[in-house]
Amino acid sequence: MRKPPPTWDEFKSAVRKVDRESLLIQAAAASALLAKDAIPDEWRRGGVTPWNVADVARTALAWGRFQGKRADAETLMRLANMNVQIADGPSEDIDSSERLARILARTFFEQFPSQRSVLPEFARTILLFGSAVTTPREFTPEAMHPRWFENATAGLTLHDYVESIFFISVGAMENRGQFDPEWLDGPQFKTLADVISLEVVTRVFTERLLTGVDEFKAENRSRQESLPAYEKKYAFDPLDNKPFIHGIAEAPITPAVHAVIAKALPPAVYHLGLAAYGEAFTRDLGTVFQHYAGRQLELVKGDRSVVPEVAYGPRREQLDSCDWFLDLPDLLVLVECKARQPIESLRTGSSDWLNSVEGSIGKGIKQINRSNAHIDRISDASAAVDRNKRRVGLVVTLEPFYLNQNPFIWDRLGKRDLPVGVVSVSELELLVCLDAEELARVLADAANAAQNGTLLLHDALDAAAATGRDNSLLVGTWDAVGLFRRLDNAAEGLGISPE
Repeated sequence: MRKPPPTWDEFKSAVRKVDRESLLIQAAAASALLAKDAIPDEWRRGGVTPWNVADVARTALAWGRFQGKRADAETLMRLANMNVQIADGPSEDIDSSERLARILARTFFEQFPSQRSVLPEFARTILLFGSAVTTPREFTPEAMHPRWFENATAGLTLHDYVESIFFISVGAMENRGQFDPEWLDGPQFKTLADVISLEVVTRVFTERLLTGVDEFKAENRSRQESLPAYEKKYAFDPLDNKPFIHGIAEAPITPAVHAVIAKALPPAVYHLGLAAYGEAFTRDLGTVFQHYAGRQLELVKGDRSVVPEVAYGPRREQLDSCDWFLDLPDLLVLVECKARQPIESLRTGSSDWLNSVEGSIGKGIKQINRSNAHIDRISDASAAVDRNKRRVGLVVTLEPFYLNQNPFIWDRLGKRDLPVGVVSVSELELLVCLDAEELARVLADAANAAQNGTLLLHDALDAAAATGRDNSLLVGTWDAVGLFRRLDNAAEGLGISPE
């Protein structure tokens, strides 16, 4: 008879039998190899991944002991493999389709965030929050004024912060998941003082990346304690916020090297702004993000036009259309932008897991439905909107919700009056590399295959990727800022940690 999968409690018990410090040191070293894509094939076949190494480490930090057997690489691989197999909860209280939908949601949010492509994500940080941001002329920010980041971080500039994160991430990758600001006092780092402020690096590290075991335990308890056992491993990991732990090894270590670089990417900057300014920040970001989506649409080459939101109807009762119209050959694309982030219950697949999907994407679909229904009135207000073309809709989200991978969500999003798809902005950045004819063709093909108004875009994204074209706005931003290449060239010295 086949052995049943382990429960979370059994996994926790297995972790507690191993010496905590040696297990965390092994996890940090493995995490560094994973970040460099240098993990041994045997480990890869054994299921060692960034997310299950981090969860082994999270469990060791929260529950581990010192009197257990000393961990080696094989110990870590065994526990990581056990983590993959943890049973995913009871099935008797919900129907099978709902259960599978929740499992898919938490699996995607567990695995995909650590697989981001760094170049476009870093560039998007600069484009949304830094020196390359642009906004509509009439925009009057509540929170995102020119020095919002400095005010939120007591004087750090966004560029200081981002380049420090990049520097520390490279250092951790080259030193088995360890980094210590005290190393920077060594003679081999003196030449880097002309490239980056080592004082700022130290400050970013200690203020934004470093925590202790007791602080970690308290934060982890608040995240996991109220959840049923089968959801606990999907709860927010405090290592994603403060990836380095002091007091374990001679130098601070991170068993989640992928989480270091993520601190400079848009989701982390979003939460930093939200913590400092509250809902005023999210309202500002909605406008900034909508404008950014328009900048991306403008990259489509060929016979196309980009039309911004149209106000229509009687002056006293005016309505706003969807955020953008992309006019392509024989096709009009209605675009609605949503900057809202996925919430914790979506990550864990809890009972209210659909709230952020319905409140963001569901609302976006309703707004596209309304613009589609009012297309004649909108076209009367702006002749640039062609009422006679076939129409499809796109909801563009700032962060992925992985809807294309989870078909069970679509039935819960309400009626679509035209074929509507959902893409993250990273996917939009890929689609706009197609020219107008190509983009019209792949969207029309998706519309022809749509069922119940669901526009699935796997083939369109594959076609865009197959061109091998770069997104000129992302590449231009990366090249213009220059700090990444400058630091990368100087980073060889980071592979020498002082003895």
